[in-house]
Amino acid sequence: MSDPEKMDFADVFASGAHEIKNEMFLLLNALDEISHESWAKAYPAALALDRIKAGSTHISRRLTHLLALYRMGSGSYGPDIGYNSLAEMLEEVAIEIRSSLGARLDDTAVVISIEPSDDLYAFFDYEIVRSILLNALHNALRAGARKISLGAAKEADFVCIRVEDNGPGFPPEMLKSNAEVQGMNISKGSTGLGLLFSRKAAGLHNSQGKRGFLRLQNGGLLGGAVFTLCLP
Repeated sequence: MSDPEKMDFADVFASGAHEIKNEMFLLLNALDEISHESWAKAYPAALALDRIKAGSTHISRRLTHLLALYRMGSGSYGPDIGYNSLAEMLEEVAIEIRSSLGARLDDTAVVISIEPSDDLYAFFDYEIVRSILLNALHNALRAGARKISLGAAKEADFVCIRVEDNGPGFPPEMLKSNAEVQGMNISKGSTGLGLLFSRKAAGLHNSQGKRGFLRLQNGGLLGGAVFTLCLP
C-alpha cells in the first residue's frame, strides 16, 4: 500500500523553486525602484546596484530553467508557436542585454552588433527562443567577451540564429560532445543548466520530422565562441 505522506522530491523541489522565483521577482522590482533614487545613479553605488541586479537576474533565470526542465520532464511544457520577425527578436535581446549591463557598459566597453535580417521570419516560440539567446549572451559576457555579434540566416530547411563573440571560445570537451550538448558537470564547477535547457527547448520545435538543435563552434568572425540555434 502506498504511503499517503510520501513526497515526490521533484515536485517538492519544483514547488520550492517556484516560490523562490516569486521572491526574486519582488527583489528585482525593489532594485528597480531603488535605482531611480538620485543617490543610486552616482558611481560607485550605480555599479554596485547593477552587480546585485545582474546576480539576482541570473538566479531568477536559472530557476526559470529548472522549472521549465521539470515541466518538460513531466510532459506539461509545450511551445507556443507563432510567426515572428528575427530582426525584432535580435533587437529586443540586444536591448535587454545592454540594459542589464547598466553602469558597467562604459567600464567594460562591451559592443553588441546585429547583422541585418529584416526580411527573415520564422515559426517559433518567442519566449523560448528569447530565453535561449539571452542565456547564450550572458554566457559570452561571463566568459569575458567584449564584442558580440547577433545574426540569423536560412540554412536549408532551418533558420539559424547565431551568437558570436571574441571570448576564449568553448572548451574542447564541450565541442567534443556537440551533438549532445553536455548537461550538468558539478565536479568541474559548472552545472551546464543553461545549455541543457537550451538544447531541450530547441528540440521542442519540430516540423515535418525535423527538430531544432544547437551547434557549438569556435572561430567565426570574432574568433571566439559561435553559438547557433537552428529551428525547422
